[in-house]
Amino acid sequence: MDSLKTIIYGFLRGLRDSLAGFVLIFRYDAEQPDKPSRSSSPTQETNLARRRAAQQAEKKQKQQAKQKDESTKVIHRVLQCCFLNGVLFGLSLVLFNYVLLPSLQWFLGVCLAESGAGSVWPYLRPTLTTVFNMLWVLPLFLLSRIINTIWFQDIADSAYRQRQGRPQLISSVSKLVADVLISIFIEVLFLIQANVVMMVSPLMGVGLVLSGVHMCMLNALYAFEYRWFNMGWELYKRLSFIEQNWPYFMGFGAPLAVITMYPSSVYVSGCLFALLFPVFIISANEADPILNTNGYQLKLFALVVGVSNRIIQSLVTRRPPPTPS
Repeated sequence: MDSLKTIIYGFLRGLRDSLAGFVLIFRYDAEQPDKPSRSSSPTQETNLARRRAAQQAEKKQKQQAKQKDESTKVIHRVLQCCFLNGVLFGLSLVLFNYVLLPSLQWFLGVCLAESGAGSVWPYLRPTLTTVFNMLWVLPLFLLSRIINTIWFQDIADSAYRQRQGRPQLISSVSKLVADVLISIFIEVLFLIQANVVMMVSPLMGVGLVLSGVHMCMLNALYAFEYRWFNMGWELYKRLSFIEQNWPYFMGFGAPLAVITMYPSSVYVSGCLFALLFPVFIISANEADPILNTNGYQLKLFALVVGVSNRIIQSLVTRRPPPTPS
């Protein structure tokens, strides 16, 4: 019973922390309050003390200005993400599917006879949809993925510097590059694992639930990975921590998983993810994860980690072909 209470409490706490970003984002442009300084009499204050006080005041002003710039950058990047994904990309999908196509269908019904419009529209609608997707949706979708990746990193770095201080990245450049590449590879394998679990499950509802659990954990990893990366945590430490404290991270990733799994279109799902994900980055930066005290780990990443290790090991240990004499 205590273990069940711990799991429920961790899940609800993660759910609450994930939604807190919608409130916290409006506090990033608030100025930091100045701490009151001790007053000293002019007779006791020496020139050296005045100089030190002036230097400290100047340093404090620079720090406050830097924090203000970071908060402004966070708000600016979030607004850019909203415009790109919500207005430019999302609104274009809505206008095409719910304004342009119905208007064109009505116009054909007015110009042509009812039977003529009914025979033409079933062939014209898929053609227009395909052309729109190929010439507008797909190029904009790919371009927005690249731009969003850069903006998400800017939001995470600026939020971390403002709230946590200077990032403590992985010391070695080779380790840093390897960590990023292996992390992307494992996340792709885990996404494939989530889809396979949903397809091979004998019961449709069970497969959907298991796939949803995978997506909750993956979305939580997406959001917290920026913070942990700035803290200097390596990949396997990040995965171990999220597996050990799975109730909290399952609750944290639940809202984004539910929102993105509902649409049938991959474009709509990607648009919703890119529109809401900056808020969850801020939530992860401010969150205080609840540790799982029941000792049970949910090792969902064990399979993909083992597969990636085998693949990397086979590539590293592969001997080069012998050179001809």
